[in-house]
Amino acid sequence: MPLYNAERYLPRLFDSLLAQDYSNFEVVVSDNASDDRTPEICQNYIRRGLPVRYHRNPSNIGQIDNFNCVLKLSRGKYFRWVGSDDWFDASYTRKCVEQLEARPDIVGVTTYQDHITDEGNRYYQEYTGKRLESPIPHLRFRQMVWFMTAHYGYIDPIYTMMHREMLLKTHKIRPVPRMDQVLSVEIALLGAFEHIPECLSHRRREDFSRTTSKALSDRYQPGTQKNLIDPIVGVASAFGAVVWASDLKILEKLLCLEAIVGFAGKRMWRKMYLQARETGGSARRFLPFAAKGKLVGTTVQ
Repeated sequence: MPLYNAERYLPRLFDSLLAQDYSNFEVVVSDNASDDRTPEICQNYIRRGLPVRYHRNPSNIGQIDNFNCVLKLSRGKYFRWVGSDDWFDASYTRKCVEQLEARPDIVGVTTYQDHITDEGNRYYQEYTGKRLESPIPHLRFRQMVWFMTAHYGYIDPIYTMMHREMLLKTHKIRPVPRMDQVLSVEIALLGAFEHIPECLSHRRREDFSRTTSKALSDRYQPGTQKNLIDPIVGVASAFGAVVWASDLKILEKLLCLEAIVGFAGKRMWRKMYLQARETGGSARRFLPFAAKGKLVGTTVQ
C-alpha cells in the first residue's frame, strides 16, 4: 500500500483485510510522509491484529517512487498493489492464491471488480470474451492493448495479484505517459493470466457526472490539437519501447507493433469524437470510429 493522507478510506480497506478467510499475508505500508491520521490508523490496526509492516518516508518522494518503494519492501511470494480507497470480499485473497498455486506458470490472477462512487453509484462491467490466457506472447500483448481501448471496468492489470518475482523483472512504474498501461503491456509479455469470474474487488471511483465535462472542455478547446495528439504518441512510443526491449522474435515484435498502431488510431478517433461532441461540433461523422470495438458484457448501475 503506497499511502498518502489516506485517513478517510483506510479503515474500510483494513476492515476488509481483517475479514479475509486467508491469513498468511502481510500488509506492507509505505507512508509518503502523511500529515493526517494515517500513521495513527495503521498503528490502531496493528494492535487489532492486522499484520501491517509500516514504513514511513522522511519526506514525500512522489507517487511513482512510492509505488516502487512498497514493491521493494515486500517479501511475499505473491504481490498486489492496493489503493487506500479499495476494499475486498472476504474470499479474495484465498481464491487468488489458490489459482496461483495451481498454475505456477501464470503471471497473475484477475477478478471482476466494480467501481463505486461516494454517493453509492455503482459502475460494473463483465467481459466474457477472450482475456489474457494465451500462451503466445504477442497474442496476449494484442489483447492487453485492446483492453486499454475498450472499457475501464473490464480489467485493471496493475491492481491484480501477481508473482512478485515476475513483477520485479519489469521496469516497474516509470514516469511515462499512461504509466499503468505501459506496465500492463510489459507484464502481458511475461506470461498468461488466470481469471476468476467473480466480483471480489471493489474500487472507489470519482463521480464522472461532476468531473468529465470540465475535464473534456479544458482538454479539447479549439486550437489544442497538439494536446490531443501528443499523449497518444507518447503512450504508443512507450508501448513500442517495451516491445523492442523484449526477447520476442522479430516477427512477434512486428505483430505487437501492428497492434500499437491500431491502438493509437482508435484513441485518436475517440478523442476527436469527444472533442466534437463537447465543443458543439458534429459528432456524427466520428461515430463509426467511436463505436468500433468488441464491447461484451453486462452493465449494472
